[in-house]
Amino acid sequence: MKKLLLLLALTFLSAQIFAGSCPDGSEPVKSVSADGTYFVYKCNADSSNTKESKTSNKTSTNSSNILEGSVKASDINFPGKFYTTEINSCKAMGSATFKSNYTINIVEGLIGYDWHADHHANSNSRDVIHEAITDPIKMLMSATHNAIGNDNQTNIKIAKNLLIDLAKADTLYDSIGYYEVQKKPLCYAGRGDVNAPCWYHEYEWASQVFANYMISALWLRDELNEQEFKIVDQYIKKMYKKFLQPTEFQKKEQGFYAMANGGTGILIYASWTNNKKLAAKEINFRFKEMDKMFYEDGYINNNSFRGVRAQWYHSYGLNSALGYVYIAGLWGAEIPKKLYNKLVKASEVANLAITDYETFRSRPFTGTNTNITEDPKDAKKHTHQAAFAIDTLMKIVTGVELEHDPVYLQKRTYHNGIDDLIGFNPNCINNLVTE
Repeated sequence: MKKLLLLLALTFLSAQIFAGSCPDGSEPVKSVSADGTYFVYKCNADSSNTKESKTSNKTSTNSSNILEGSVKASDINFPGKFYTTEINSCKAMGSATFKSNYTINIVEGLIGYDWHADHHANSNSRDVIHEAITDPIKMLMSATHNAIGNDNQTNIKIAKNLLIDLAKADTLYDSIGYYEVQKKPLCYAGRGDVNAPCWYHEYEWASQVFANYMISALWLRDELNEQEFKIVDQYIKKMYKKFLQPTEFQKKEQGFYAMANGGTGILIYASWTNNKKLAAKEINFRFKEMDKMFYEDGYINNNSFRGVRAQWYHSYGLNSALGYVYIAGLWGAEIPKKLYNKLVKASEVANLAITDYETFRSRPFTGTNTNITEDPKDAKKHTHQAAFAIDTLMKIVTGVELEHDPVYLQKRTYHNGIDDLIGFNPNCINNLVTE
């Protein structure tokens, strides 16, 4: 009880210190951390005056201002289909098809779905029951990919109509937005309470599903007539303004999670709007953020230190980073050597967690994680199963081969088609396409 009172007192004191403490006398802007467990205060006029509510890891080197190279708008070349110039048939995409009423019904279940009510009733800070929105979007993407890859005009038309119906229903727009999250309590109640509600997760998953919707729209863009395009375009711009635009170039102090902390969604929007300047700026910003989050030895600030789920979250963050880097490279960006080396190390750390878990966990962390659990019943001692093709990404991007992880290999069989953490299937990129 004394510790709780002390924590509350310090939180109140820090809030008083932060208020009105910018050099120009203004109040710092409050934002939410990448995992939704704490607030970060930053002065708009000078990012060097960021007020952190967490302690940085002493082994971290903030080299965000010394990464070599800079991506320019003129370097960007949108491939048209997000991860490829042309969608081909790919066995790794699975068998989802719009010939099946089951597939159509699953996707139709997302149209106008009340994610807000679902999340409030069924999820907490530790466990997010998100299948009601993630399964349909992955089904839409997989079946659409198969329809285009097989040039099945009937199924392409069904995919297009579903895309339009989702837009007409303003699907997920009534979910909590980024600015609204600022007014809600923190995940884990800011003190490790796994049963506490997490408003940030409602926002986060709605944002991710929307990002994947945009990829489907990119794939189907050539199939839309002028009126259909207008419907989809208006929906995308409306959703982007609420869920992704507020996070453009927003610095995080801890954690690297799905869709590169929202960066992948910004890239997708840049492609949809043909905004090369936005794409270049986002890539430059995200590379710096990655360089900050990934330590020299390959561990990831926050992810790699989340107790009995550290291995799980390390591979989760690594997968997101590798997916982003692959897209950035495909689009014309040169990956900074320093960042590349860190990703190689992070891949090696993912292997260390498999081959020598105790040594992996022995790495000290001097910061504070409010989303950590050491309860054995919460353990996830395996590579994250949703990163079902991380072995392919690791080999392509870093040249490191994933060690044999039997639990992961078993669990990942339940995931195929689209990796919605990165927006594509690494086993279906051009040089790995199988007819």
